[in-house]
Amino acid sequence: MITTLLALEDRLAQGQDFDRLLHPEFFEFGRSGRRWTRTEVLAELSGHGDQPSRTAVSAYQLAPDCWHLSWRSEGTRAAWRSSIWVQTAAGWQMRFHQATPIP
Repeated sequence: MITTLLALEDRLAQGQDFDRLLHPEFFEFGRSGRRWTRTEVLAELSGHGDQPSRTAVSAYQLAPDCWHLSWRSEGTRAAWRSSIWVQTAAGWQMRFHQATPIP
């Protein structure tokens, strides 16, 4: 399951499939501390086009159709990242994301 979820995270990082992959009630606490709604993400974010370097990847099944993915991004955008993914009729969708900067 980790491989599947990381592939979906990569599509979002590349600015692909936002409309399909973000749950209608998605929101995020970004690395900057800003709270982003799905509408704001769709309007303003285009992805940064790179594959983040990841360490400390883990995934936990919270329910039959719900997974929590966490990992550490490295480099200039170093942060602990956490996503909640739910399986819907539309496929896997990110319901929540949070990035906490690493000083």
